[in-house]
Amino acid sequence: MVNWTRRSVLTATSLLVGGARAYASGPRVVVLDWALTELALLLGVTPAAVAEAPYYRTRVATPQLPTAVVDVGLRAQPNLALIASLRPDLIVRLRHYGPPQARLEAIAPTLELAIYEADRRPYDRSLQALARLGDACGAAAEAPAVLARLDVTLARASARLAAHGERPVLIANFADDRRADVFGKGSLFQTAVERIGLTNAYAGPTNMWGFATLGLDRLARFEGARLVALSPGPPVSLARSALWRAMPAFHDVVTLPPVWVYGGLASMARFATLLADAIESAR
Repeated sequence: MVNWTRRSVLTATSLLVGGARAYASGPRVVVLDWALTELALLLGVTPAAVAEAPYYRTRVATPQLPTAVVDVGLRAQPNLALIASLRPDLIVRLRHYGPPQARLEAIAPTLELAIYEADRRPYDRSLQALARLGDACGAAAEAPAVLARLDVTLARASARLAAHGERPVLIANFADDRRADVFGKGSLFQTAVERIGLTNAYAGPTNMWGFATLGLDRLARFEGARLVALSPGPPVSLARSALWRAMPAFHDVVTLPPVWVYGGLASMARFATLLADAIESAR
């Protein structure tokens, strides 16, 4: 655990969907991954800087990232000189991504965390990352409350969807008008679907991030499933095509607002709530 003195009182951050409370102070932390940024904010630790901060606000959205948080450049290639100028107490990085550990360690103590790995256990790893980050930031006491709020959010979504559990969902992120990434085992979306009482129509193989890329011909085989398209949804050219209209599997589609597909616990909770909103609205 890194030693420091507490510096300032942080502003309240909205945690998960369904509210939370303000949390106090913490170290000066730079976070180079969005899923780990989520975890920090859930713990009440507002980073001094985040990689690609403006895009976090549009692509991840929840928890909200305060406007005062500094942008330190690309997640894969952050501005190391800028990071050094911020004199962080701690740098938090994702394993296998971004600058080498040694280059970051030359600036400040660096905590390496993992979520999406070959073993495809992102939920378990998210819990481990939450605990380790809490320990490193002096916010370990907040972790149980974070998990309790997560449980409440998922329970609320489950109750809202109690009458819809008989119909499986097919979760797709369209790459173009011919292919889509379909999420299954190894994704936090899969864990969310299970926790809220639904069934995932896709049970096939996935990569380490929990998705498989399927062509339209394979997507069309999931007739009877509800197609859940992640924002921005099917391309306009596809949605207007005769092919789309001819496939019964695509006649009932709900499109969710932005959810970060490589996200952490907050993205999982956001997905569950947005899915409940969409299915209830589609009745």
